Amino acid sequence: MTAALLALLLPSSVGRAEPRPVTSADLPRLTSELARVTDRVEVLTAELDRATALDGGLRVAFDRADMERQEAQAVLDARARQVYMAAATVPLSAWVQRVASPDAQYLARQGNEAALRVDQALLDDIRTRSAELAALQRQANAFRSRLLRKAKPLLEAQEQARQLLAQAEALAAAEQSAALQAQLAAQRKRLDDASEAATLALTPGQQSRARKALEREAPVLALVEAAGSGYPQGYGPTGEVLRGGASWYGPGFVGNPTASGAPYDPERLTCAHKTLPLGTVVRVSRVGLAVSCLVNDRGPYVDGRIIDLSRAGSRALGFDGVATVTVEVLAPTG
Repeated sequence: MTAALLALLLPSSVGRAEPRPVTSADLPRLTSELARVTDRVEVLTAELDRATALDGGLRVAFDRADMERQEAQAVLDARARQVYMAAATVPLSAWVQRVASPDAQYLARQGNEAALRVDQALLDDIRTRSAELAALQRQANAFRSRLLRKAKPLLEAQEQARQLLAQAEALAAAEQSAALQAQLAAQRKRLDDASEAATLALTPGQQSRARKALEREAPVLALVEAAGSGYPQGYGPTGEVLRGGASWYGPGFVGNPTASGAPYDPERLTCAHKTLPLGTVVRVSRVGLAVSCLVNDRGPYVDGRIIDLSRAGSRALGFDGVATVTVEVLAPTG
């Protein structure tokens, strides 16, 4: 009877062996497995890139349409400033109504109507180009959905490789093996390059804008990712501290544009927050672990959650699903 009750009360303890701790003796196996999985990641990334090239010119058409819409918007904005300045400095319409002859009033009305027709043409141009861009975006989204199915094995292999890498890096640091740490740093670089390539492949029709946003964020991300669990160089706490739930982005978001315009890459230390200015750096901690992240997106929009981390961020903090975290808002110290 006692045994039966224990079996009911403690089902997780029956028939399950505790995982054996990873030790330095496992390093050869870990590094060999990491190399094998990294090779697979690169093969799958190349396959995804070849699949992306079969978009039928969608990416080129999207970038061209986007550029033409921006140029049309610039023309309209310049015209709006011109009209505003003219109206502010020379209130011709009011002057004509007060003192001009009927013939002069007629000419003024004709001129105003001609200006309105010009402005209407500019507005129509914007609407047409925006509609073309929206149609291309719908095509791009459908194409991206097909690519995501093809990318699933790649994203799974990336996750496996990152877990192996984290274990190997911890052991290499414990052994203070500079040679092995350099080898693992090269492995990390290969995985980072593959992750960026996959992210851009899953961003069809937005490559030009995405690359510009990535270039803007690169200097800060380099500092954030070099910091490990410490404060990034040149950044310090502001005294603003938040506490609450943290979640993380799933693989289905890879390549989606964030609020900053950069595509979501699960292996970069970025995060989403509802109100902190984009470009803010935060340090997130839980149970003795910490990691810094760049705010480049908005969310999460779930009660009780204050921050949405990238997969790299959640992995650094050792959680899946949702966890309670402390968020320090940082600012440049220089």
